[in-house]
Amino acid sequence: MTVPPQAAADPRPILFVGDIQGCVRELDALLARAGFRPGEHRLLPVGDTINRGPDAVGVLERLRACGAEPILGNHERGLLEIWRTGHAPAWAHGEHSAYVQLVRAGRWEAAMAEIAGWPLVREGPDWIAVHAGLHPHLPPQATGADFLTEVRWCDAQGRRPEGASKAHLDPPPGYRPWYAFYRGTRIVVFGHWAQRGLIIEGRVRGLDTGCVYGGRLTGLWWPEARLVQVDALRTYRAVTGPVPRRME
Repeated sequence: MTVPPQAAADPRPILFVGDIQGCVRELDALLARAGFRPGEHRLLPVGDTINRGPDAVGVLERLRACGAEPILGNHERGLLEIWRTGHAPAWAHGEHSAYVQLVRAGRWEAAMAEIAGWPLVREGPDWIAVHAGLHPHLPPQATGADFLTEVRWCDAQGRRPEGASKAHLDPPPGYRPWYAFYRGTRIVVFGHWAQRGLIIEGRVRGLDTGCVYGGRLTGLWWPEARLVQVDALRTYRAVTGPVPRRME
Protein backbone atom coordinates (compact mmCIF):
# COMPACT_ATOMS: atom_id res chain seq x y z
CA MET A 1 0.00 0.00 0.00
CA THR A 2 1.78 3.07 -1.27
CA VAL A 3 1.46 6.79 -1.75
CA PRO A 4 2.67 7.41 -5.31
CA PRO A 5 4.53 10.57 -6.28
CA GLN A 6 2.46 13.33 -7.80
CA ALA A 7 1.80 12.47 -11.43
CA ALA A 8 2.14 14.82 -14.37
CA ALA A 9 -0.97 16.86 -15.08
CA ASP A 10 -3.66 15.01 -17.04
CA PRO A 11 -5.97 17.47 -18.84
CA ARG A 12 -9.04 15.23 -18.74
CA PRO A 13 -11.89 16.23 -16.40
CA ILE A 14 -12.10 14.10 -13.24
CA LEU A 15 -15.22 12.68 -11.65
CA PHE A 16 -14.49 12.02 -7.98
CA VAL A 17 -16.98 9.66 -6.33
CA GLY A 18 -17.72 9.18 -2.64
CA ASP A 19 -17.99 5.84 -0.85
CA ILE A 20 -19.71 3.41 -3.26
CA GLN A 21 -19.59 0.41 -0.90
CA GLY A 22 -20.84 -2.15 -3.40
CA CYS A 23 -23.83 -0.10 -4.65
CA VAL A 24 -23.32 -0.76 -8.35
CA ARG A 25 -26.80 0.28 -9.53
CA GLU A 26 -26.38 3.68 -7.92
CA LEU A 27 -22.90 3.96 -9.43
CA ASP A 28 -24.36 3.29 -12.88
CA ALA A 29 -27.04 5.91 -12.27
CA LEU A 30 -24.45 8.45 -11.15
CA LEU A 31 -22.23 7.85 -14.17
CA ALA A 32 -25.24 8.26 -16.47
CA ARG A 33 -26.43 11.44 -14.77
CA ALA A 34 -22.91 12.89 -14.81
CA GLY A 35 -22.44 12.07 -18.51
CA PHE A 36 -19.24 10.20 -17.72
CA ARG A 37 -17.38 8.90 -20.79
CA PRO A 38 -14.50 6.43 -20.33
CA GLY A 39 -11.36 7.63 -22.04
CA GLU A 40 -12.55 11.24 -22.22
CA HIS A 41 -12.94 11.54 -18.45
CA ARG A 42 -11.14 10.18 -15.40
CA LEU A 43 -13.02 8.32 -12.65
CA LEU A 44 -11.53 8.54 -9.18
CA PRO A 45 -13.43 6.84 -6.32
CA VAL A 46 -12.15 7.98 -2.92
CA GLY A 47 -12.09 4.62 -1.13
CA ASP A 48 -14.55 2.12 0.36
CA THR A 49 -15.70 1.17 -3.10
CA ILE A 50 -16.84 -2.26 -1.85
CA ASN A 51 -18.18 -3.95 1.30
CA ARG A 52 -21.48 -3.46 3.14
CA GLY A 53 -23.42 -3.13 -0.14
CA PRO A 54 -24.97 -5.73 -2.47
CA ASP A 55 -22.53 -6.16 -5.37
CA ALA A 56 -18.77 -5.96 -4.85
CA VAL A 57 -18.17 -7.96 -8.03
CA GLY A 58 -20.26 -5.59 -10.12
CA VAL A 59 -18.59 -2.48 -8.74
CA LEU A 60 -15.11 -3.79 -9.43
CA GLU A 61 -16.10 -4.77 -12.97
CA ARG A 62 -17.57 -1.33 -13.60
CA LEU A 63 -14.50 0.46 -12.27
CA ARG A 64 -12.28 -1.66 -14.46
CA ALA A 65 -14.41 -0.99 -17.54
CA CYS A 66 -14.23 2.75 -16.85
CA GLY A 67 -10.46 2.76 -16.38
CA ALA A 68 -11.04 4.04 -12.83
CA GLU A 69 -8.21 5.12 -10.54
CA PRO A 70 -9.40 4.02 -7.08
CA ILE A 71 -7.66 4.58 -3.77
CA LEU A 72 -7.72 2.41 -0.67
CA GLY A 73 -10.26 2.91 2.07
CA ASN A 74 -10.43 1.24 5.45
CA HIS A 75 -12.78 -1.43 4.04
CA GLU A 76 -10.34 -2.40 1.30
CA ARG A 77 -7.56 -2.51 3.88
CA GLY A 78 -9.65 -4.83 6.05
CA LEU A 79 -10.22 -7.16 3.10
CA LEU A 80 -6.53 -7.13 2.24
CA GLU A 81 -5.75 -8.15 5.82
CA ILE A 82 -7.99 -11.21 5.38
CA TRP A 83 -6.24 -12.02 2.12
CA ARG A 84 -2.79 -11.76 3.68
CA THR A 85 -3.52 -13.61 6.92
CA GLY A 86 -6.13 -16.12 5.80
CA HIS A 87 -8.26 -15.20 8.83
CA ALA A 88 -11.77 -13.85 8.22
CA PRO A 89 -13.27 -12.21 11.34
CA ALA A 90 -16.98 -12.26 12.15
CA TRP A 91 -17.77 -9.06 10.21
CA ALA A 92 -16.56 -10.68 6.98
CA HIS A 93 -19.25 -13.38 6.97
CA GLY A 94 -22.34 -11.20 6.64
CA GLU A 95 -24.66 -11.17 3.63
CA HIS A 96 -23.27 -7.91 2.26
CA SER A 97 -19.64 -8.67 2.97
CA ALA A 98 -17.40 -8.23 -0.07
CA TYR A 99 -15.42 -11.23 1.18
CA VAL A 100 -18.47 -13.50 0.89
CA GLN A 101 -19.53 -12.05 -2.47
CA LEU A 102 -16.09 -12.35 -4.05
CA VAL A 103 -15.44 -15.87 -2.74
CA ARG A 104 -18.83 -17.08 -3.99
CA ALA A 105 -18.12 -15.60 -7.41
CA GLY A 106 -14.67 -17.18 -7.58
CA ARG A 107 -13.13 -13.72 -7.76
CA TRP A 108 -11.51 -13.36 -4.35
CA GLU A 109 -7.86 -13.93 -5.27
CA ALA A 110 -7.97 -11.89 -8.48
CA ALA A 111 -9.81 -9.00 -6.83
CA MET A 112 -7.44 -8.82 -3.88
CA ALA A 113 -4.38 -8.95 -6.13
CA GLU A 114 -5.84 -6.00 -8.04
CA ILE A 115 -6.80 -4.00 -4.94
CA ALA A 116 -3.37 -4.55 -3.41
CA GLY A 117 -2.01 -2.30 -6.16
CA TRP A 118 -4.27 0.63 -5.28
CA PRO A 119 -2.50 3.57 -3.59
CA LEU A 120 -3.52 5.31 -0.38
CA VAL A 121 -3.47 8.76 -1.99
CA ARG A 122 -3.63 10.23 -5.47
CA GLU A 123 -2.57 13.78 -6.27
CA GLY A 124 -2.93 16.39 -8.96
CA PRO A 125 -1.62 19.93 -9.35
CA ASP A 126 -4.52 21.44 -7.41
CA TRP A 127 -6.09 18.47 -5.56
CA ILE A 128 -5.33 15.54 -3.25
CA ALA A 129 -7.63 12.51 -2.94
CA VAL A 130 -7.52 10.47 0.27
CA HIS A 131 -10.11 8.24 1.89
CA ALA A 132 -10.31 9.72 5.39
CA GLY A 133 -7.96 12.66 5.87
CA LEU A 134 -4.49 14.19 6.09
CA HIS A 135 -2.16 14.64 9.04
CA PRO A 136 -1.75 18.23 10.31
CA HIS A 137 2.04 18.16 9.90
CA LEU A 138 3.19 15.06 8.03
CA PRO A 139 3.13 14.69 4.24
CA PRO A 140 1.08 11.75 2.97
CA GLN A 141 4.24 9.79 2.19
CA ALA A 142 5.19 9.90 5.88
CA THR A 143 1.71 9.28 7.28
CA GLY A 144 0.52 5.86 8.43
CA ALA A 145 -2.12 4.02 6.44
CA ASP A 146 -4.44 3.86 9.44
CA PHE A 147 -4.49 7.68 9.71
CA LEU A 148 -5.05 8.21 5.98
CA THR A 149 -7.94 5.73 5.88
CA GLU A 150 -9.53 6.07 9.32
CA VAL A 151 -9.05 9.55 10.84
CA ARG A 152 -12.04 11.68 11.73
CA TRP A 153 -10.95 13.69 14.74
CA CYS A 154 -7.47 14.64 15.86
CA ASP A 155 -5.68 17.38 17.76
CA ALA A 156 -3.22 19.94 16.42
CA GLN A 157 -0.37 17.42 16.73
CA GLY A 158 -2.25 14.73 14.81
CA ARG A 159 -3.08 12.60 17.85
CA ARG A 160 -6.37 10.74 17.52
CA PRO A 161 -8.81 10.16 20.39
CA GLU A 162 -9.23 6.72 21.86
CA GLY A 163 -12.66 5.12 21.95
CA ALA A 164 -14.52 7.83 20.03
CA SER A 165 -17.61 6.61 18.21
CA LYS A 166 -17.96 7.51 14.56
CA ALA A 167 -21.70 8.03 15.17
CA HIS A 168 -21.04 11.10 17.32
CA LEU A 169 -20.96 14.37 15.42
CA ASP A 170 -19.35 16.33 18.25
CA PRO A 171 -15.62 15.75 18.77
CA PRO A 172 -14.29 14.53 22.11
CA PRO A 173 -12.88 17.31 24.34
CA GLY A 174 -9.62 18.64 22.94
CA TYR A 175 -10.17 17.30 19.42
CA ARG A 176 -11.53 18.70 16.18
CA PRO A 177 -12.28 17.29 12.72
CA TRP A 178 -8.95 16.65 11.00
CA TYR A 179 -9.66 19.25 8.31
CA ALA A 180 -9.78 22.03 10.92
CA PHE A 181 -5.98 21.78 10.94
CA TYR A 182 -5.47 21.56 7.18
CA ARG A 183 -3.31 24.43 5.93
CA GLY A 184 -2.45 23.24 2.43
CA THR A 185 -3.34 25.11 -0.73
CA ARG A 186 -4.78 22.22 -2.73
CA ILE A 187 -8.36 20.94 -2.48
CA VAL A 188 -8.63 17.70 -0.47
CA VAL A 189 -11.32 15.30 -1.71
CA PHE A 190 -12.23 12.54 0.75
CA GLY A 191 -14.96 10.20 1.99
CA HIS A 192 -15.32 8.04 5.10
CA TRP A 193 -17.65 10.22 7.19
CA ALA A 194 -21.23 9.37 6.21
CA GLN A 195 -22.63 10.69 9.49
CA ARG A 196 -21.46 14.19 8.56
CA GLY A 197 -22.73 13.89 5.00
CA LEU A 198 -21.68 16.33 2.33
CA ILE A 199 -18.81 18.57 3.49
CA ILE A 200 -18.00 21.69 1.49
CA GLU A 201 -15.75 23.80 3.67
CA GLY A 202 -12.72 25.87 2.71
CA ARG A 203 -10.34 23.61 0.81
CA VAL A 204 -11.99 20.27 1.67
CA ARG A 205 -14.72 18.33 -0.12
CA GLY A 206 -16.22 15.36 1.77
CA LEU A 207 -18.25 13.15 -0.56
CA ASP A 208 -19.50 10.29 1.64
CA THR A 209 -23.25 10.89 1.70
CA GLY A 210 -24.19 7.43 2.94
CA CYS A 211 -25.47 5.66 -0.16
CA VAL A 212 -25.27 2.24 1.50
CA TYR A 213 -27.35 3.61 4.40
CA GLY A 214 -30.13 4.89 2.13
CA GLY A 215 -28.65 8.34 1.55
CA ARG A 216 -27.12 9.41 -1.74
CA LEU A 217 -24.11 8.67 -3.91
CA THR A 218 -22.19 11.86 -4.64
CA GLY A 219 -19.79 12.77 -7.42
CA LEU A 220 -17.70 15.89 -7.91
CA TRP A 221 -16.54 17.05 -11.33
CA TRP A 222 -13.09 18.63 -11.31
CA PRO A 223 -11.94 21.28 -12.16
CA GLU A 224 -15.53 22.39 -12.75
CA ALA A 225 -16.30 21.81 -9.03
CA ARG A 226 -19.84 20.69 -9.88
CA LEU A 227 -21.65 18.19 -7.67
CA VAL A 228 -23.72 15.31 -9.07
CA GLN A 229 -25.90 13.13 -6.84
CA VAL A 230 -28.30 10.20 -7.11
CA ASP A 231 -30.56 8.76 -4.43
CA ALA A 232 -29.91 5.31 -3.02
CA LEU A 233 -32.34 2.76 -4.40
CA ARG A 234 -32.73 1.21 -0.96
CA THR A 235 -31.11 0.99 2.45
CA TYR A 236 -28.56 -1.82 2.39
CA ARG A 237 -27.10 -1.28 5.84
CA ALA A 238 -28.65 -0.06 9.08
CA VAL A 239 -27.39 3.35 10.13
CA THR A 240 -26.68 4.55 13.64
CA GLY A 241 -26.59 8.22 14.46
CA PRO A 242 -27.97 11.07 12.31
CA VAL A 243 -29.14 10.54 8.75
CA PRO A 244 -26.48 11.82 6.29
CA ARG A 245 -27.14 15.38 5.15
CA ARG A 246 -28.22 15.82 1.53
CA MET A 247 -27.43 18.52 -0.96
CA GLU A 248 -30.56 20.63 -1.46
